[in-house]
Amino acid sequence: HTSLHDWHTAHGASFTDIGVWKRAAHYLQANQTKEEAIKAEALAVRNGVGMIDGSSLGKIEVHGPDAAEFLERFFTGKYANQKLGTWRYTLMLDEAGVVIDDGVACRVAQDSFYLSIGTTNATMVYREMQRWQQMWQLNIALINVTGAFGAINLAGPYAEKTLSVLTDCDLSLDAFPLGHMRETLVANVPSKIIRASFVSDMAYEIHSPMNQIPEVWAALMMAGKQYEIRPFGSDTQRLLRLEMGHAMPGVDTDGLTNPYEMGADWAIKMDKPFFVGQRSLIIINKRPMNKHLVAFILDGDNKSEMPLECNLVIDRDSINGRVTSIGFSHTLGKTIGLAYVKPYQKAIGTTFQIRTDSGSLVSAKVVDTPFIKKIRKLNAGN
Repeated sequence: HTSLHDWHTAHGASFTDIGVWKRAAHYLQANQTKEEAIKAEALAVRNGVGMIDGSSLGKIEVHGPDAAEFLERFFTGKYANQKLGTWRYTLMLDEAGVVIDDGVACRVAQDSFYLSIGTTNATMVYREMQRWQQMWQLNIALINVTGAFGAINLAGPYAEKTLSVLTDCDLSLDAFPLGHMRETLVANVPSKIIRASFVSDMAYEIHSPMNQIPEVWAALMMAGKQYEIRPFGSDTQRLLRLEMGHAMPGVDTDGLTNPYEMGADWAIKMDKPFFVGQRSLIIINKRPMNKHLVAFILDGDNKSEMPLECNLVIDRDSINGRVTSIGFSHTLGKTIGLAYVKPYQKAIGTTFQIRTDSGSLVSAKVVDTPFIKKIRKLNAGN
């Protein structure tokens, strides 16, 4: 349980198991269905402000003179030249070049990084870090602080105004752009604020000691009351990140997916001397690509049968791929999703067919992401 478990229970949360954690999936108010709750939570983030308990995220500290070198070898990106007070995306592969997990690495000192990784894979990632360190013998220390720190993601057009009354940190986009992090006080609690855009381009991820997360949560609820702040759960989070066009390892990938297939080419720095999976990617690059992850919107008026995750992409009776994520966006008024298709179908504007559970075919069109275009400072005077 996170330190907010009792609060979630008292406020109508329905829970789901993610890894070893109980997480609030959504919050049911009087006479609400699950679908109505998710809709209300999602619209609160898009039009006002919402927040989610993300304390179950894996959190690992890497300390020592070789900290940056360790990250250079373990992940596909570059970290040696990363500036203090910034974060960079982390993509982890296995030795076969298969996508395992992703997250962010914050540089908090020249010889110190704070990593945030997926809930489900946290233990596995930490174990793999230890295994590779036994071989590399770099001058570092690895500390799993998953249970020591909680996390809250505050998101929406009024997120900045809500948080600004609880910290002296300048939260404006000019002073605190995407890709940056700050160490400061939030509601008098020592915290890290990470400016990320997983569920909204106007969002702040607040990491604080786990036992003080309830204090920060309560202060945010009070500060956001005038903006009708609303908690949202992991079901809503999955829809919100889909609207932002973010693929999730383990959801939009399987045990064979390589980063080129999921469109993560930008995260691969092949000019490094070495990283785990690099040699396999060199071989993979010489072979024709068999599938590619695309974003799509269903054609038509949304009155046809809605496809489900794992429904197949069909072309003249051939199986070309499958749907990995799908949902109805009330902000857009359309059904959106991610699916694997054949490379000849990946161009923007291409249409393809999805076979539903009843056997009927539904037409989908490949589109660019994010589905939700950047929503900045919608409230007057901000």
